[in-house]
Amino acid sequence: MSKERRAVIVEENSAVPMDMRVWNEATALRDAGWDVTVVCPDQTYGIVCGDASGVADTPEHLEGVSIYRFRLAQAQRGALSYLREYASAFLSIAQVCWRIWRKDRFDTIQFCNPPDIFFPIALFYRMLGAVVIFDHHDLFPELAAEQFPGLAGKALYALARISELLTFRVSHVVMSTNESYRQIAVGRGRIPRERTVAVRNGPKISQFVPVEADLTIKRGFRFLACYAGAMGPQDGLMELVAAIRYVVKEAGRHDIMFVLLGDGAARSQTMAALKAWGLDEVVDMPGMIRDKALLRRYLSTADVLLSPEPLTPLNARSTFVKIGEYMAMGKPVVAFDLAETRITAEEAAVYVEPGDTCGFGRAILTLLDDPERCAHMGEMGRQRVLSQLGWEHQERNLLHAYELAWAAGGRKK
Repeated sequence: MSKERRAVIVEENSAVPMDMRVWNEATALRDAGWDVTVVCPDQTYGIVCGDASGVADTPEHLEGVSIYRFRLAQAQRGALSYLREYASAFLSIAQVCWRIWRKDRFDTIQFCNPPDIFFPIALFYRMLGAVVIFDHHDLFPELAAEQFPGLAGKALYALARISELLTFRVSHVVMSTNESYRQIAVGRGRIPRERTVAVRNGPKISQFVPVEADLTIKRGFRFLACYAGAMGPQDGLMELVAAIRYVVKEAGRHDIMFVLLGDGAARSQTMAALKAWGLDEVVDMPGMIRDKALLRRYLSTADVLLSPEPLTPLNARSTFVKIGEYMAMGKPVVAFDLAETRITAEEAAVYVEPGDTCGFGRAILTLLDDPERCAHMGEMGRQRVLSQLGWEHQERNLLHAYELAWAAGGRKK
């Protein structure tokens, strides 16, 4: 493949290289001979060096990938806050894409959601001859409905369904994170199945490998149970707090250290709840771990890894990145019984009836008290990543999606 192929990948709600899915996509395309540029927010959500709009004047170059960052006024609470964030991001992304187009042109532009609001930009570049790919990360309508209940949520859900449909329709190919999302593209989006490709989330086998346990992380406790991921309203942190309360207050177990890694809108609420229940002495919340080596050390030290996402229309159909990372570390998982979680983890997890926080706590204790079962489940998960779920197995699907998009767009190889 010649170096003449140029791709731009756009994301609004995360940044590379922390967003491992997008970073893996960018580096896979680079390795296949593409010239790749990523447009994303500044990692600190602060002010970046650039013009008055907060768009960087020149790209950052990282491992052969060009990155344009823009200032993002991240929403905190309320619909108006999200509208301000999305409007600002839309203008910044439109500006930087035009800057790239005028300077270098590009053959393909890939939009990652949420949100599903960039279809006007996609249509504009499609009309100029670029191939458009939609990388379907989240169910934006369901996400809007969960965040804003009541009449406001219903109205936003309807608007999100319209923007989702328009995003599907303007794309040459849709890449879905799993078969549930792929079915939505075919059903709700009315996209022919042959123009959809499932590209699952999965850790890189060559990088996400177990390391030696660091017993200092346990702080003298016999066991360590760990959560690692986003801390949004839909991620089940309050359910996890309730499970920890059961373990400590009702089951009387004081030999377990809980570590909750991550950040997000629910972090402060989680910390307050832990303090109110007197659980803060057995729970450590060090924040987002950006050092991948340190993250692997935490996960390798843990005896059990936790995935407490509650049952919602969004969560039931979603594949959580953390599950694959947990399995790559060769550790057993405790999770609520969600359809896509079961498809991903299979025998590597214990599944608890959704909403049963006491049952979640009991499942943690059952695993911790059965080290042979823990070892067996961990090995099953690790082998599943090695044989099927690792990113190296998904790269082929990514490159196939790009070939399909070029064919659908009438482009020649």
